[in-house]
Amino acid sequence: MYTDTRGHLLTATSSDAAAACSLAMDHYMERKSDVSSQLQSALEHDPECAVAHAIQGLMLHGARHLAFKPMVAESLQQAQQFESGISEREQLYVRALEFAHAGQLTKTVSCYESILDKNPTDGFALSLCQAELFWLGDMNRSLAASSLVAEHWNESVAGYGEYLAMRAFDLEEAGQYQQAEQCGRIAVDMNPANIWATHAVAHVMYMQGRHSEGVDWISSLQTHWQDVGQMQFHVWWHKCLFHLERGEYEAVLQGYDEWVRNRDHALVQALPDLYIDLQNGASMLWRLEFAGIDVGSRWHEMAELVVHRLDDVANPFTSAHFAVILSAVGDFDSCSKLIGAMQNIISDQSITLSEHYAKAGLPAAQAAVAHRKKDYQSVVALLHPVRHDLWMMGGSHAQQDLFFQMLVDATAHTGDKAAVSQLLNEIEQIGFVEPSQLSAYNAILERSKNSGA
Repeated sequence: MYTDTRGHLLTATSSDAAAACSLAMDHYMERKSDVSSQLQSALEHDPECAVAHAIQGLMLHGARHLAFKPMVAESLQQAQQFESGISEREQLYVRALEFAHAGQLTKTVSCYESILDKNPTDGFALSLCQAELFWLGDMNRSLAASSLVAEHWNESVAGYGEYLAMRAFDLEEAGQYQQAEQCGRIAVDMNPANIWATHAVAHVMYMQGRHSEGVDWISSLQTHWQDVGQMQFHVWWHKCLFHLERGEYEAVLQGYDEWVRNRDHALVQALPDLYIDLQNGASMLWRLEFAGIDVGSRWHEMAELVVHRLDDVANPFTSAHFAVILSAVGDFDSCSKLIGAMQNIISDQSITLSEHYAKAGLPAAQAAVAHRKKDYQSVVALLHPVRHDLWMMGGSHAQQDLFFQMLVDATAHTGDKAAVSQLLNEIEQIGFVEPSQLSAYNAILERSKNSGA
């Protein structure tokens, strides 16, 4: 028996395998790019390390890609084959993978919560728990998880900065901005490369309309991300958002081409169609076009990737962004096939995402297509009844706002000023400080005022 950096048992036949496995878990918390290579090293040293197989499967599951499902199944089979004699905590990781592979994601979360009940400093379990709940849209449950273990974390516990980063993001999504920023800043002071903490503070600044501070915050830290994985592209997306709000469109396009969707970057070449990168790209181009900026042919490189994933319904938020991309290039036949796949998954009520697609993912995707066609009545008919359920797509408040922008714009086009005002009030209740000052909503209000609509 060996242990990880916080003293939790790791069942392996060699210290090298245990060390690599422990490093993989820590580096996942740190959003580093070498998690897969560390797991590969662990399995080279001990091909029968059940927890390493389980973690490898959970990493593949986390990529939200249908093509990886056979590899998830293989990892699960290997983990089950070698799980005899492993600890209860390690067994729960195997169970978590079983449920994830079966599409029973709330049961996967319950496994992580069970691990944390007896191992409150298992930061890897907390990180996986937050990630799964984030894409289920249940950040209140994530906040509960980080709250329950809070008393067990302090400066003497390895990974404390990573815990603070997770805590900061939970607090931010709950609207507890002062506490969130405090946790995030402490974590960054401990380690300027802590990109998840950087990300949490960036969220606070965006929600509070502190756009110039946001640019400065990210600019001061972006040189520390050499070892970070694709998360750096998402934080660049945040930086582009801040530039967009300041009307600095050339800076947005430069950030987009060099970071958000740089197909020449080694990380992008390794995973050119990673779901979060496509979300980032779709969201930013839509916002740029809405601001009146010509984005050229930038939509097409994403559409070429997405057209091969029309039946990949692993994530409602991603599927809705696929619809944004495909409709932007006028490929409405592919939009119809994508929506058909989403409707098919809704009929399978044995899996967790069925309800999430029904209540949020499908109407958001349909609305994105309708908005591109300028069918504003349909956008309102699709989104207005489900606007309080859009959290079920997953994603953050800042990301989900793309679809609220579509709804408010469509509502304004119908001439219903009272409904626009009510929607802006609801958006403020979500946590945006003075949403009417955000560029998109301000433009909608100005257009309505000038048109007399």
